[in-house]
Amino acid sequence: MDITVVGAGAMGGSYGGLLAAAGNRVRLIDTWQDHVDAINRDGLRVDGAHGEHRLRLPAATQPDANETADVVLLFTDTNGTADAARAIAGILSPDGFVVTSQNGIGNVETLQDILGEGRVVGGSSMCSAATIGPGHVSLTHLGPTSVGEVGGGSSDRVDAFLAALEGAGFPSKPAPDIMAEIWQKFVVNCSANAVAAVTGLRSGEFVDVPDLMDYRVRVVEEVMAVLEAKGITLPDPELIKRICSGGRRMNRPSMLQHVRMGRQTEIDTLNGALVREARALGIPVPYNEALVALLRGRELAQRRAVHEPDLDYDAWEASFTNADAA
Repeated sequence: MDITVVGAGAMGGSYGGLLAAAGNRVRLIDTWQDHVDAINRDGLRVDGAHGEHRLRLPAATQPDANETADVVLLFTDTNGTADAARAIAGILSPDGFVVTSQNGIGNVETLQDILGEGRVVGGSSMCSAATIGPGHVSLTHLGPTSVGEVGGGSSDRVDAFLAALEGAGFPSKPAPDIMAEIWQKFVVNCSANAVAAVTGLRSGEFVDVPDLMDYRVRVVEEVMAVLEAKGITLPDPELIKRICSGGRRMNRPSMLQHVRMGRQTEIDTLNGALVREARALGIPVPYNEALVALLRGRELAQRRAVHEPDLDYDAWEASFTNADAA
């Protein structure tokens, strides 16, 4: 299968690399120049759940306008979904389509608005991955991948893509209702990602702080109240109960990784999106509101620590004092 991966970081790089190792023709697109340069120079290193691979495959920061893509696997940060869709529009073949396996909600709708409804297939991955450095990603947890037509059910193109995933070692299944699967992952991510990013703890460490586990339960209860009001039924409600009961998976959620790197997080398509949905429905969600506010503060602090390590706070404070005096 001919596949272009847009957003070739931890998850996209892991999927793209293993799909290439299985014999598919894969191209990688990512905005991180050092990552792209390392892949083109030394190859992409993928290790973790399926062993270690060093793969030679082309990478670029922008799609090549002279090449067309039959299948685009989209793993970009959700803050860049609209820009990614516009870039994809220029390379999709007449019968080409994009499979989104991003976090959060709203990505499918954004892609459909820009590319057209028939060009978008939904996906949900329960794998975890980490970026180790430029040109090096690790598949840290191998979970199921679900793919389905946005309107429901499977199709020849979905079945072909699922076969490619299975051939690359990803346990995969067709989703009768892929939007329900996307919402289920949304609940999972709302329960963990921002909590990890604010506290600096990995998911498996939450159980060591009983107050934090109680807080996490309140966050999920608010999410479920919104889903009930919207009439959304999750495919596996017991999964949410198992997650809230704790566990010892020591993965680093993507939001924790982004905060540590001083990057903008995906909070607006996760707990931030939940807050917007709740307000529209008149449902109070104070635990999620508090989590979003704290995460925005943590995000700002870490961006300054990473990108402005020499910030002179005394001089900055003096500038405000002088401005007030004037």
